[in-house]
Amino acid sequence: MNIDINILPAELRPKALIDTKTFALIVVILLLGVGCFYFAHGKSNSQADMANMQTQIATMQQQTSALKSNPDALKLINEINQLKAAKQSYEAFVASRMLLGNALYRVYYLVPAFVSINDITQSGSDTLVITGSAPSYTDVSDYGRALNNDPGFTLMGLPSLNSDGTFSLTVRNGAPGGG
Repeated sequence: MNIDINILPAELRPKALIDTKTFALIVVILLLGVGCFYFAHGKSNSQADMANMQTQIATMQQQTSALKSNPDALKLINEINQLKAAKQSYEAFVASRMLLGNALYRVYYLVPAFVSINDITQSGSDTLVITGSAPSYTDVSDYGRALNNDPGFTLMGLPSLNSDGTFSLTVRNGAPGGG
């Protein structure tokens, strides 16, 4: 065990260049100075941005008031609104109608060998009435069963076969857009 004995008085002993309290105080003062600088810089930037935005808002308000009084601009705005309304009504009309392309393909694809289709009409927004001719009720019922088993169709009643060999089937297209 070593014991250091220093017989010099405290005034004559070697001292550190800067003690820790002084160093900590200097660091805190420097950090406060840098923080104040960035705060002042950020505040001046935000004030400049706000002034720039206010001038832009004033310019836009002048342009808007000029457009409101321009008859050509008012005419164009009215036409745009009419086009938007027409587009919405057209989309509603298209959504309410059954797209027959894929549905007709499936109707013709499922026809048995001895059945012939004479006419397909759309009744309502999602119902097809299929008329045609067949040699027997079995062929017509097979065709109706095939349509009913298709995931896109639902048979709305039993098929009817007249004495002259003509039939009528009513199916509902359950898939949107005939798909």
